[in-house]
Amino acid sequence: MPTTGSALPVLAGRYRAVERLGAGGMGIVWRARDELLHREVAIKEVVLAPHLPEAQRAEMRERTLREARAAARLNHPSIVAVHDVIAQDGRPWIVMDLVRGRSLEQVVRAGGPLAPDRAAAVGLAVLDGLTLAHNRGIMHRDVKPANIMVSDDGGVLLTDFGIATLEGDVQLTSPDALVGSPGYIAPERLRGTGDGPAADLWSLGATLYAAVEGRGPFQRGTPVATLGAVLTQETPPPSRAGGLASVLLAVLAKDPRERPGAAALRAALREVSLGRPAGPLSPVPDPQPSRGRRAGIGARRRAGPVAGAGLAVVAAGAAAVFLTSGDPAAPVPSPVGSGSGSGSQAEGLTAAPDPCSLLSEAQAGAVVPGASPFNVPGRDGGAGSCTWEGAGGREIRVSLNLYRATPGKTAPETAHAFFASERTRIEADRGSGPFGSTGPLRDVARVGDEAFAYDVIATERAHSVVRFRSADLLVEVNLSTGGERATSALRSRTLRTAKVIAGRLDRNG
Repeated sequence: MPTTGSALPVLAGRYRAVERLGAGGMGIVWRARDELLHREVAIKEVVLAPHLPEAQRAEMRERTLREARAAARLNHPSIVAVHDVIAQDGRPWIVMDLVRGRSLEQVVRAGGPLAPDRAAAVGLAVLDGLTLAHNRGIMHRDVKPANIMVSDDGGVLLTDFGIATLEGDVQLTSPDALVGSPGYIAPERLRGTGDGPAADLWSLGATLYAAVEGRGPFQRGTPVATLGAVLTQETPPPSRAGGLASVLLAVLAKDPRERPGAAALRAALREVSLGRPAGPLSPVPDPQPSRGRRAGIGARRRAGPVAGAGLAVVAAGAAAVFLTSGDPAAPVPSPVGSGSGSGSQAEGLTAAPDPCSLLSEAQAGAVVPGASPFNVPGRDGGAGSCTWEGAGGREIRVSLNLYRATPGKTAPETAHAFFASERTRIEADRGSGPFGSTGPLRDVARVGDEAFAYDVIATERAHSVVRFRSADLLVEVNLSTGGERATSALRSRTLRTAKVIAGRLDRNG
């Protein structure tokens, strides 16, 4: 098997493989060069077994492309980005972030269990990414320590959405397939009685238990014994978790109706991350998949991460590659806080501003009554998001991505190239699909340097989205509420909010 990419084709006329980083499950991961934007990326070469009948190979190609496209729609600082999905030479190729760091599993193995406040900070970041995915009708189905990455700059990213199945997408999956890892699969999924957001949150709870205790809550000597313990035994009271203990026991309840929902879990984790008691957790189940649509069970499980010559951790399910640094103590995030940066538009910002600072309490409350902000900082000052949750299920999320200069391009020119690429991708997704529907794009005037808007309907929620560029900063404003369509009032509120944020950025720039 070659270790250099010289024998591989240049993908889509722009992605040139440089070296092989590792392999596992269904493919090989390569470090590559994006010759259009002059950046390093990772490429997953999906290898289909040659002995399979052509009809089955075609089915697997289609399933892989669909799942990767689903992951590509998830733009969040706590989710590893999928940049491109390519069908070339009869097989799928997935282009994604190349990020330096280690898995949470490796962090705990090397440095021991995390302190409760740090484990809670990890949980907050992952929960925010999961919430975005769930709002788009996408379940992860394999949340575990090996699929949570801690980058060298302290960021937390959820990877391996390669096995994620869109809610309602049953055409290309086997109803008998079991997706996940023993000890991290929710009881209702093992029983075949439920597969919604609550199951992912249970898996997150098991992951945080392992992070703070040093072993999974139901870890046994064999996979079968572990599965049996998940189904029949109570969660062992944690001994190291401190204020996080009550949160873990609540989210690991056998019955999903007895677990806290995402909002209650987020509030509890936030308190623990700040060193305060979690407070009572009342069960508030998350919405289950829309009526009339059956949640897909998911593709067969891919193999887990593989160490590539001791230099890389490969999330073989198709989400990312993390190059392991020589430092055995890569930072684990401290309790969630916020950062800020400044700089001229000509030179580019040194760091993305705190997204929670872009709306005052009164401005956020006018759009989302009773709003309470939650900040997720990005990696290396480059991105971040803030979510304001309010009464009646209304929510507004502001996401930022800051771009640096690349060879031959200033920072604003680089940001423009990414903005144009993102618009093209969203335009290609227009129409109805298994995850819901994306409406036509609408040009927006007098918001930033360039802007467009569109609507998304998914899992009985209507999203009105405005995206714009302000110099080297890309901004997404997403206002959502329960409903089957985006009303003109929802669009107007989103547009007004985007104008407020653009004005604030102009004044700060």
